Amino acid sequence: MRKFLTTLCLAGVGIAGFLATQSRAQQSEKELRTLVPKIVAAWGTLDISKVEPYYAQDADFAYFDLVPMKYNNWAEYRVGVQKALFDPNASIKLKVNDDLRVHSRRGLAWATFTFGADITNKQGAASHLDGRWTMVLEKRAKGWIVVHEHVSAPLGGS
Repeated sequence: MRKFLTTLCLAGVGIAGFLATQSRAQQSEKELRTLVPKIVAAWGTLDISKVEPYYAQDADFAYFDLVPMKYNNWAEYRVGVQKALFDPNASIKLKVNDDLRVHSRRGLAWATFTFGADITNKQGAASHLDGRWTMVLEKRAKGWIVVHEHVSAPLGGS
């Protein structure tokens, strides 16, 4: 009888631990589903100071964007995005499509989605771009932060 009760208790503890882990993962994924559109909206402001709080500024984290092929760290990304994306454009309207997927494992997460971008340059010319976006995020003391990102468009454009 003692072995049975011990086994039952251990099984109960195991199940409780499993359910707690599942609950934390679901909570993290819910947080991320709210956070990712906020990050995308920050890009639409054309103000790098509104984007920057969402990104890790560690010296060795690479970011991949449409151009150039690679930024070696946030400092490069900050300058490059300002020059290539923000300076030449008057507005960028970004829309996250309905395919946002988020996954989390302990203190790491990734989000994938496609998006549409309506861009108007400073001369008034409008264009549209469909693309795909992957974010890798890490849970830190202040919350989730992007530690790697890859933005791309299909060959041949939209």
